Amino acid sequence: MKSDNLAMHHEDIGEKVGEFYGTDIRAVSSSAVELRELDDMQQRVRMSFGLDSAPIELFPGETLTDNIIRRTTTAEAVGEAFYEDKPHMSFEESISGLQAPDYWDDYEARRA
Repeated sequence: MKSDNLAMHHEDIGEKVGEFYGTDIRAVSSSAVELRELDDMQQRVRMSFGLDSAPIELFPGETLTDNIIRRTTTAEAVGEAFYEDKPHMSFEESISGLQAPDYWDDYEARRA
């Protein structure tokens, strides 16, 4: 007899896709479950060797504040200025400073 116990994180369980005799059937992200299991296994192996957990890599624009990774480029960091209405500009005004590209001339010169 084989007993298959499936233990997963609540974030890997999706929305309801059906029902079976009064019990909800929910979608599951199997790749997310596998990745979470691999990550858990790696953390357990590191702990068994007495190693610290893997360091956190911060991306550009991120800071670590009170054990929370925050983006410094979001509305939270910019503040009220993020929500201010920008002055409306017509299409002609928005392209007024553009110049015609000259790469076609360069392309034709190299082709010859």
